[in-house]
Amino acid sequence: MHRADIAVVGSGFGGTLMAMVAQKEGHSVVLVEKGTHPRFAIGESSTPLANLLLQQIAERYDLPQLLPFRRWGEWQREHPEIGCGLKRGFSFFHHQLGRDFVDDPERAKQLLVAASPRDDVADTHWFRADFDQHLLRQAQRSGAAYFDKTELNDFREEGDEVVLTGEREGQKVEFRAGFVVDATGPRGCLFNLLGLAERELPLMPGTCGLFAHFRKVGGWPEREGAPYPVEDAAVHHVFDGGWVWVLKFNNGITSAGVAATRSASDELKLSDGKAGWDRLLEKLPSLAEQFRGAEVVGDFVYARELPFGTSDMVGNRWALLPSAAGFVDPLLSTGVPMMLLGVQRLAKLLGAWPSETAFAKYQRQTQLELDQVSRLVGALYASMDDFELFTALTQLYFAAVSFAETAHRLAKPELADSFLLCDHPDFGLATREICESVVRLSKRDDVLRKISETIEPFNVAGLADPAKRNWYPVDLDDLFAASPKLGATELEIREMLLREQLI
Repeated sequence: MHRADIAVVGSGFGGTLMAMVAQKEGHSVVLVEKGTHPRFAIGESSTPLANLLLQQIAERYDLPQLLPFRRWGEWQREHPEIGCGLKRGFSFFHHQLGRDFVDDPERAKQLLVAASPRDDVADTHWFRADFDQHLLRQAQRSGAAYFDKTELNDFREEGDEVVLTGEREGQKVEFRAGFVVDATGPRGCLFNLLGLAERELPLMPGTCGLFAHFRKVGGWPEREGAPYPVEDAAVHHVFDGGWVWVLKFNNGITSAGVAATRSASDELKLSDGKAGWDRLLEKLPSLAEQFRGAEVVGDFVYARELPFGTSDMVGNRWALLPSAAGFVDPLLSTGVPMMLLGVQRLAKLLGAWPSETAFAKYQRQTQLELDQVSRLVGALYASMDDFELFTALTQLYFAAVSFAETAHRLAKPELADSFLLCDHPDFGLATREICESVVRLSKRDDVLRKISETIEPFNVAGLADPAKRNWYPVDLDDLFAASPKLGATELEIREMLLREQLI
């Protein structure tokens, strides 16, 4: 029997960060894991907002060991042994099934959105086998008691404790804690032990996934004059019914996979694993050329049902981190920042539990943000055969996250206190209406006009400019010109950029 103030179930990056923060707040922690490390995982791509949230956690809770992971340059100097990928932005290429990828001088079939001006301050892809194991070791050093190979089979409350029982290597094990945080992912530990109800995510179609790690993946052709090398990014290959991601790490590994609607998945028979992947590449000849000669590392993973949400995320003495409360899609790399937001919010509540009001607010916020991501991604799936509309919809995401990141770096968090500005009375409501219009097949021109009107008051990155022809570099002149939108002076913007080493 093991007793602690807090039991964290799941030792991915969210669970280990939660354990470290709880330890710093003076709580004793047990960290319970069904499997072992190192292990394969997706959810590998960070973003500027995610890096800022990680930095905030490090600074607020005196965890300086986390700071090198906020930027490519620091990571390479401090931890070159941990697998990592360079992410300078988001790259999108639109394909027609059965045809080679082609573009035109207007770059109508591609979209490049830079996230950083140079490599040393760039975002990263996390090679999760290395990254998660490193964070686990840090959690153990901070004092968390770690138990792997542990299958939990019962949850019950006794007075002011939760009792978790299970088996570890053939022997019964029991954990008693004042509070339980579930970081096990979709349809995870507490979802099953408590018999929680699943809820449908708004506007999101049913989708399936197939993914693996590869070696010897070739290169995608570079574009002369592009705002960054196109593969130093989260690369998205979009087609009617789905999309393929390609993330390259510095250890020779490439993460790649496909997320597709059920009808597209059934047609390609993605459930066949490698054979399904090969059938997909036959439909995408330019991508097939890139993967000619590639070797699969381990096995393909087929996810029969990607979207997931629970109706309950908190209880008297338990809470789900966002990754356990819901999952939408890897598109737009929303999972990492949402997980970090969840860690921040729960960390502030642990000393006050059981506060029904505080935890109800946590559930409301998490559900609102998951639903907003679901609406936007659902609209993107509905427009994958119309790349102009797809590109316009992505600007809602890029406008919201760039505005939020800048506001927080300017110490103005009140301007953007929810993910994708979903709580904002103008932007949040307009985004919901736009996404619903796209799925309902409303007039296309009306939707495009509404998108342009919605992002304008929040556009601090020079987005949606036809003169840029779908290439958006980091241009600080755009940020200076947008300073009134942030209630800031140009001097405040310059001081922030100097402080963050962005100029």
